[in-house]
Amino acid sequence: MNALAGAKDEGMDRWECRKAPVADLEAEGYLDHIEDIDNQVGHCYRCHETVESRLSKQWFVKMKPLAEPAIAAVRSGEVKFVPERWSKIYYNWMENIQDWCISRQLWWGHRIPAYTLRVNAGISEELKVKSEELVFVAETAEAALEKAKKATGNSALALADLEQDPDVLDTWFSSWLWPFSTMGWPEKTKDLEYYYPTSDLVTAQDIIFFWVARMMMAGIHFMGKPPFRNIVIHGIVRDAQGRKMSKSLGNSLDPLELIDAYSADALRFSLALITSLECDSRVNKEKFEIGRNFCTKIWNAAKFLEMQEQALGIDGQTAFGQPLSSDDRHMLWACDAACRKVNEILEAYRIQDGALAAYDFFWTQICDWYVEYVKDSPNKAASLAILRDVFWKALRLLHPYMPFVTEEVAHQLGYLKDGETIMLQKFPEGYSDAEKAEWGVTAENFEFVNAKREAITALRALRAEYKVPPATFVKVTLATDDARAAGEADSLRKAMRAESVDFVAAGSDLPMPSKITAFGTVYLSLEGLVDKAAESKRIAAELAKVAGFIKSAEAKLANENFVAHAPEAVVAEARRKLAENKEKVAQLEKLARLFK
Repeated sequence: MNALAGAKDEGMDRWECRKAPVADLEAEGYLDHIEDIDNQVGHCYRCHETVESRLSKQWFVKMKPLAEPAIAAVRSGEVKFVPERWSKIYYNWMENIQDWCISRQLWWGHRIPAYTLRVNAGISEELKVKSEELVFVAETAEAALEKAKKATGNSALALADLEQDPDVLDTWFSSWLWPFSTMGWPEKTKDLEYYYPTSDLVTAQDIIFFWVARMMMAGIHFMGKPPFRNIVIHGIVRDAQGRKMSKSLGNSLDPLELIDAYSADALRFSLALITSLECDSRVNKEKFEIGRNFCTKIWNAAKFLEMQEQALGIDGQTAFGQPLSSDDRHMLWACDAACRKVNEILEAYRIQDGALAAYDFFWTQICDWYVEYVKDSPNKAASLAILRDVFWKALRLLHPYMPFVTEEVAHQLGYLKDGETIMLQKFPEGYSDAEKAEWGVTAENFEFVNAKREAITALRALRAEYKVPPATFVKVTLATDDARAAGEADSLRKAMRAESVDFVAAGSDLPMPSKITAFGTVYLSLEGLVDKAAESKRIAAELAKVAGFIKSAEAKLANENFVAHAPEAVVAEARRKLAENKEKVAQLEKLARLFK
């Protein structure tokens, strides 16, 4: 305790001094009673020590005049929040703004440029009373000295007579100057002229009032215009328990460790894929495996393209050639759609959706389907040229999310020369209408191939259902009236790993297990592929189980009390399941006849 505590308590430890007044009151007979009262006492979040309140002089900035033009900039639409709902937080804070205490008692920071005269400096008695007039704010100590000489009338004052304020500026006070101070301000530099204002600020909602609003106020005040046109607010990455990551909690993931384990691109892409504009995201290390696996997929697809081109001696060929198959034209349509979709999504700042669209295009359309088609394409040169073209577009779509692997692969595959970078390449926008017309790329063909793929997937499901090994060649029959189907016999046979693919009229009822698809009904011949006795036993057991479900459902629906009082949706779901199980029984009975 200091002298203000009185001679009796001066020098006493604060914890002992808390008890002293009670002891004095009791000794003098003034203590009536003691009772326990719960009270909230501030504690330091780092050392957990009790925070003692202490009055001291601080530096403040009057904020209302600064806030008004920053509010007007958002209300007028000159600056927009994305999503717009975050503007409510901005308005709430700015319209109720308080004067800002900008001084901090810390060891490190920008010293407040305010100077006072030392005790021994020669000043008039009148000025000694008006202490506020002895504070001189200036950019430099020399400028402050000139102010001091003028105010005191003492031209003999020297720098040694001035003492700079020991406080430092609040971190945010320094940071609100960031949009222009980093580019040479107050000098009129070329960088400042070119980059201020910028287009977009991307940040999280927790610093809208800490930093975003302050940059707006400082930018308008010092530069005459807002520092950015759009304020894009994304969710916060939290730990697996939903807590904000912080040094004090010790729950932060070290990005350098994640980069060592998964790669920089895997970290970057995974975060983009799981973080939305609307919601916070919970993160654990396992989620970065998505990005790592995707990087591996890109490398493997690049190696495939390079090896196939070298094998045919068509390294770097880009002319598609003719004729193009339905799968070739499907790939071009999918590429055009992906380019347009990603552009549209990114223009709306839906970063997560853009990552998902680019991921789905590369993994599903290119790798899962088209790469497999290219292996057995009847016109491999044309298909490889298409693969090379769509691969290059895919790399550019992915580059904002995965800058390192896309840059390296672009050079490895010869898309870029030495000294060139993918960063400066045109972002893909798809194909022109004239190009699509020339190649026969249409929505109808796209849907037709999608239906064909549905049939291929159905056949694979039938294989799995009847435990037919993927390597075994099978006999397939397709019931369809689509005249285009027969022209796909060769590609179907290769994709289905079929010994033969036959076509019959739609509506044909064949004694084989089947699945209905948009392409037609797919039948799988099990002749010589399964143990009939074992399969007959399995089907009988399945029939008995489904019959039990039907009996239970019929009893429930026959109960008038249930039908009358159960929610309508529950009753409807019970009826749907009953119809579904009856259809399943019909299918199982049909299969049972096959294995008699």
